[in-house]
Amino acid sequence: MVDINRLIDETEKLSLLPDRLYLILKPVDDGKGGLDMMAYDTTNPKEPISPAFYVLKGIIEMMNTDLDRLVSLGQMAIMDKIVDIQNNGDTPTTEIVDDESIELVNIGKKH
Repeated sequence: MVDINRLIDETEKLSLLPDRLYLILKPVDDGKGGLDMMAYDTTNPKEPISPAFYVLKGIIEMMNTDLDRLVSLGQMAIMDKIVDIQNNGDTPTTEIVDDESIELVNIGKKH
């Protein structure tokens, strides 16, 4: 029998472009606000290590050792917008909270 999660992971890998480092975060509906993380490297493994690789490894290390701090930093970065939205009686969503640092991509379903 086909494991649908493995099939999705393999399909995701096929869509990656060369010469890039990817960090994919997938929200998990576990009631605790959890997430799954996957990192992909499509760079040439025979080339010298790039600074981008060190940054990726540093982010992964921080996520593994101090995720609470990263979550707090992210919350502080958008807190003013969240307060304004809530004061207007609306529910904060990534569509109305985020600035230009994260591009929302429509992949066929409404966000």
